[in-house]
Amino acid sequence: MRRDPPITFRGALQILGHHDRPWLTRLNGLLGGVVLAAGGIPPITALFGWVDQKNEATALTRQALDAVSDRLTRTGGLDRHQLVIAAHTTIATAAVFDTIHAAYPESNLTDPEKLGILTANWADKGESLVRALYAADVPTPSLVRGFHENTAVVRSWAMSLLNEVFHFLDGLDLDASPRQIPQLLALVESAYRDSYLILAATVPEFKVWSDLGEHAATRSALARLESLLTTPVAAQPRDLRDTVRAINRAELDRPIIDVDTDGYGTDAVFPAVSDIFITPRFRAWYASRGSRLGDEQWWQEISLGEDLDLVLARHFLTGEATKRPLLLLGHPGAGKSLLTKVLAARLPDSTYTVIRVPLRRVDADAHIADQIREALSQSTHGRVDWSALADQSADTVRVVLLDGLDELLQATTNDRGGYLTDVVEFQRREAAMGRPVAVVVTSRTLVAERVRLPDATPVVKLEEFDDAQIDQWVSAWNQHNTRPMDAETAKAQGELARQPLLLLMLTLYFTDPAVGPVEDLSESELYGRLFDTYARREVTKQAGRVPPDAEFEEAVETQLTRLSVAALGMFNRGRQSITEAELTADLLALGEQVPDGGKLLGEFFFVHSAEATTGTVHRSYEFLHATFNEYLVAARVVDVLRDLAEGTFARRKRHHPDDDLLFTLLSYQPLTTQRPVLAFITQLFDTLGDEADDIAAALDLLLPTHRPPGNRHPEYRPLPADHIRASAAYSANLFLLRATIAPIDPETVWPQDETDSRWIALADLWAAGLDSDGYRSLFGVFNFASGKIRSSPGASTTGLDLLDAQHLRGRRAVLEQFSVAVVLDRHYSGFGRGNDWAVHCSGWLTALLVQPDSLAYGFLTPPDWTEVQEMAEVANLAYGVLAVRCGDWGPKFVERYLRWLLRLPLLNPPSPLPMMLAYHHYREVFDRLLSEVENDRTPYWAELLRTLTPERLANFPVGTIADYLGSVDIRLPKF
Repeated sequence: MRRDPPITFRGALQILGHHDRPWLTRLNGLLGGVVLAAGGIPPITALFGWVDQKNEATALTRQALDAVSDRLTRTGGLDRHQLVIAAHTTIATAAVFDTIHAAYPESNLTDPEKLGILTANWADKGESLVRALYAADVPTPSLVRGFHENTAVVRSWAMSLLNEVFHFLDGLDLDASPRQIPQLLALVESAYRDSYLILAATVPEFKVWSDLGEHAATRSALARLESLLTTPVAAQPRDLRDTVRAINRAELDRPIIDVDTDGYGTDAVFPAVSDIFITPRFRAWYASRGSRLGDEQWWQEISLGEDLDLVLARHFLTGEATKRPLLLLGHPGAGKSLLTKVLAARLPDSTYTVIRVPLRRVDADAHIADQIREALSQSTHGRVDWSALADQSADTVRVVLLDGLDELLQATTNDRGGYLTDVVEFQRREAAMGRPVAVVVTSRTLVAERVRLPDATPVVKLEEFDDAQIDQWVSAWNQHNTRPMDAETAKAQGELARQPLLLLMLTLYFTDPAVGPVEDLSESELYGRLFDTYARREVTKQAGRVPPDAEFEEAVETQLTRLSVAALGMFNRGRQSITEAELTADLLALGEQVPDGGKLLGEFFFVHSAEATTGTVHRSYEFLHATFNEYLVAARVVDVLRDLAEGTFARRKRHHPDDDLLFTLLSYQPLTTQRPVLAFITQLFDTLGDEADDIAAALDLLLPTHRPPGNRHPEYRPLPADHIRASAAYSANLFLLRATIAPIDPETVWPQDETDSRWIALADLWAAGLDSDGYRSLFGVFNFASGKIRSSPGASTTGLDLLDAQHLRGRRAVLEQFSVAVVLDRHYSGFGRGNDWAVHCSGWLTALLVQPDSLAYGFLTPPDWTEVQEMAEVANLAYGVLAVRCGDWGPKFVERYLRWLLRLPLLNPPSPLPMMLAYHHYREVFDRLLSEVENDRTPYWAELLRTLTPERLANFPVGTIADYLGSVDIRLPKF
């Protein structure tokens, strides 16, 4: 007989009576045949056994539960797994039935009453209730719910069930007086807790669910997971299971990097996986179609966990594990694949048979069962067949680890967005054949949003290492190596040390005796050294030796060129990855050689190579961290600029810059789409000395026309041809690069034209030619002060496209008018944080005149380049606003306002009247100000404050203040 799932009450009763046929037959008869019914759920006769005064069904259920602990000592594998879930389902449901008896203690249906129910309308009414009792899933502990959290869910489930039961029974006019639902739910919860804790004392699985285990136990390479899931009775593995188990277990003893395959000629000792694997921190949730799995902000709202081994153990003990896949997410280099290897080795073979499927190695378009067959054949050299293994492992829970869904999605040419839905269907069919299978699927976090998520999919996202984990990893490394890694040096590298693979890369670099001093390196210098070092190691590894000097340097340059072309290909396509076909086309278009066969980017630690097979191997590349891409783009751009400047000025007479290659590379996206690129370019320019001046001079020759040059690389097409976009992107990048070196004087760029109109036309070209993201990325980057165009890549924007666009166009008068209108309409929340300090402050101050009680977001510090004249005009305006509105403000706002105002310079001594009026309203504020050191106050303000005394205020004629207020003429400064 096919059993129902143990998570339903009927399925649980079937499992409890599997080895006790007399018990099961007796209970089935009491419940109207519901337990062993061959078809669907029978009608409401299934209720009679639970409301019968003799309470025989309840007694039989208690009898079975009392025997569970003893039965489990003789049961292992799949039977044990299902029996544990059945026991939990039964104690939860029994708690509800106990409560029903408490509510109807004297109820007893005679045979005529039962017949009346069956022949009346109650039959239709009761059928849904019977289904709720016997066929619905009962809440069990799960990936994100331990015993305590599950108790609340059981309570909610019981409330719904009790409402339906009482609604049905109340209509029968039984002699009973039901209690209030809250009291009954307390009884359900108490009964459930008591039964659960009794089982937890003798059943290890219940202890795991309740998180009552020893937290101080070893966590080395998920060793605790193995301990938690190892049961007292071990099923004897058969030949095929022995083979799979041996392959899985061997991964723990392999070095973290296979030196024979991936060595770089160093004498570093790579620790075994079991010695250096650090259990990552994580966040876990049930996702649905509305979940934003690729959004880091969304994940930040979910609590951070540190007991991944316990959470995974809890998951594999539930029926949920065999109904839908567990999605395991992480960034490249987070250790997803390594975790699946450790998981395959640690799940005990007494209960689990584990098959790991690297999706990059199997046919990406094949059915899941065929992918499993292919992976088994590859890993066992054809010795193990999936069907035969399934037959021999029928007494265990099979676990399939599908590693690398992101690689399959990126590299395949077919749509596999429904892959997780396919997994659910695969699990359903396997369960229908009596062979339940749990599935774990790994993927990069960002790519996960390209798949359709089945509802209630459990998701675990691996988090970065914290400082303690970095210390632990470094300690494990140092135990195997004579040249130790300094943990503080690693942590000083910020995010680069927070992913396991990147931490390994840094360790190999910093412990290399050939690496020079690393103190006081800029970020760009560190990245440059890293890429150069690993390019040299890659060349040595590929050649099997250190080539002669000239050959060696040429090969190193080739490796670096390929990396930079890949980075630019990703940048220009607006993606974080590039396919091998795209990279090949880019290299050929730029006149670079492409080797036959093998990976174009070798085996660099910092490059993630995604593969999928569809008859042929499809490969794509991605850098493990975005800053690798950003540095390589910056370095290549600066190299091209250096060549351009040398070609312009190095000969006997100046030539017009040959910017063909520069245009080819920079005519697709503005550099601001990845702001760190400009930061790296700035750092690289700082190292060039006078050479940076030559680059600026060469760019000055290109700025006036910004017309596309003749293109000697017509085949370089990261995006379809678009002449307007090319002109817009290239001109924007020229001005960005030039302003990064030094401020631009528009008069020198357009000496015979109206500079304002030329700049506006240029900004309008950017608006027309760039996509919305590219255009918005230019907001806040250019600043206009002292008649110069400056670059301020770290500046923020107003967040209002209308205002930011006017600022980019340099329309200061229009911006001023718009800013006031928007401020008044939007209450200035968050507005006024752009570059043009004076304009924004004037808008804010004007808004204060109209909305004095709600606008408190304008206390901006003037940038260093702001002229004294502009600051003084803002100060005068602010002082007038103080006079008119200070009586409407509260003391906290006034104090903040004054602290901001007193730091602004004045060109002339101010009238004392506004300050005297504020002093009159807020004496305690001035007492604090006058008692403080005056270091941050400008001279005129300091002098004025020193004259404020109660005596002077008392002698000041009120009429004078009134006359002053009447004469205040608030006007916006003209900047």
